[in-house]
Amino acid sequence: MGSSSAFEQFNYILATLRMKQLDDTILVQPHDFPDHDAVASAFGLGRLLERLGFKVRLVHRYPIRSHSLTAMIRDLHIPIQRVDELLPTDFINDPCIIVDGSPNNANAHPITSNVIAVIDHHVNPGELEVPFVDIRTSYGACSSIIADYWQEAELIPDRATATALLMGIQIDTDFLSRRVSPADLNAHHRLFFQADWQFGTQVVKASLSIKDLEAFHFATDHYLTQGNLFFTMLPTDCTQELISILADFFLRLREILVTVIVEAGGDRYHVSVRSRSPDISAATVVRLALAGIGEGGGHDHMAGGFIHASAHIDEQALFRRFIKAMETAQENQ
Repeated sequence: MGSSSAFEQFNYILATLRMKQLDDTILVQPHDFPDHDAVASAFGLGRLLERLGFKVRLVHRYPIRSHSLTAMIRDLHIPIQRVDELLPTDFINDPCIIVDGSPNNANAHPITSNVIAVIDHHVNPGELEVPFVDIRTSYGACSSIIADYWQEAELIPDRATATALLMGIQIDTDFLSRRVSPADLNAHHRLFFQADWQFGTQVVKASLSIKDLEAFHFATDHYLTQGNLFFTMLPTDCTQELISILADFFLRLREILVTVIVEAGGDRYHVSVRSRSPDISAATVVRLALAGIGEGGGHDHMAGGFIHASAHIDEQALFRRFIKAMETAQENQ
């Protein structure tokens, strides 16, 4: 769907809700394992809907596993709630908008059966039976799409909203160094001085703790490689940002094209994958490697997933799965 008409069509869906005189709260749901871009997109869209006269509730499924994201939510007063904290009768029939994820991917399971819109920047397999779909795979961040909505609505986001959207763009594009489109640059430019950019930078760049150095030490001493693949399994419970930073860090090795970091200290294993090869999609690698034991998805350069708690798999077996998945992804490119 082209960006020039997307907001007009979205507004049409909203107008339809008004005509039906629905008093339901609109749920805005980011993907199941929320990161900065997902929460910022939900918050930015929610604030816009409120400015347009709708009641909104932000909800998500699984725990937030990031110190800096927790700080962003707390300090910007983002009213997002985990679904477990709500009674089903509160929202089961409410209209729902999914942002930064899709029901067709493994990363966003709808909370209600009444999904009215999907706004995303991930590749979407297959057609969606949803009234409004706006998927812009060229965008580096979903927050940039929401920023475009604000511009098309001819409204200026408040400072907290602008700050969240700016942080979403910066995190998903690694401070404009990864998968940046002209739309991301334009959105970043518009938001920068509307936002508290100093707060955003401080929170994001101080996301690790001294105790996290133990994970770096373990990873440098306990890793497996084959060809251009780097793999390590951490035995401790880590934050999402830590395994993401480790995945980016080891991708700096000249010999390595794909990194896989597995956090095996919690109830379920969490996986972070990075690729710097145009011939090897990180999203394809994680999806193939976790088939039958978990779920995964993302982008060609950056992806993630988790292994079901019921799946019992050792390090060597998981390493072999990723070797095969990487080979298959490269062959099918």
